[in-house]
Amino acid sequence: MRKLSFLKSTFSLVLLLSMSILLVNCSSSSSDDDHVGPTSNTFNPADFALTITETKLNDDSVRISYDIKNITNTSYNNYNQGNFNIRFTVKATDGTIFQDVGGLDYIDAGITKADFTYLEFNKTKTIDLTTLTAVIEKQ
Repeated sequence: MRKLSFLKSTFSLVLLLSMSILLVNCSSSSSDDDHVGPTSNTFNPADFALTITETKLNDDSVRISYDIKNITNTSYNNYNQGNFNIRFTVKATDGTIFQDVGGLDYIDAGITKADFTYLEFNKTKTIDLTTLTAVIEKQ
């Protein structure tokens, strides 16, 4: 009977230690989406240069081609350095404002990335392309 009691307490101890190790391993996981590593740098809108390279007016949209450059010496990644949007805005001749918002994901240090977007509007509107603006915003 005494041997059974010893085995019971030993089994309980092993089970308790196993559960403790499992709990410690689970709580120290590095997959936390809000974690910013110690080597990551903070980016600001001024760390990017945006140039609209071409606009093409269609019946119900404007195709906007642009270059976006990371002007820092650190690669940008929206997972580590925060999220940024590019907000394109254009006005119709009657004052109606239309917008398109796109996000930035990854740009190596010093690299220029060519991209495009379509800013859609109501077909009955006349767009004034001289009012087209593009702004980089931190989310």
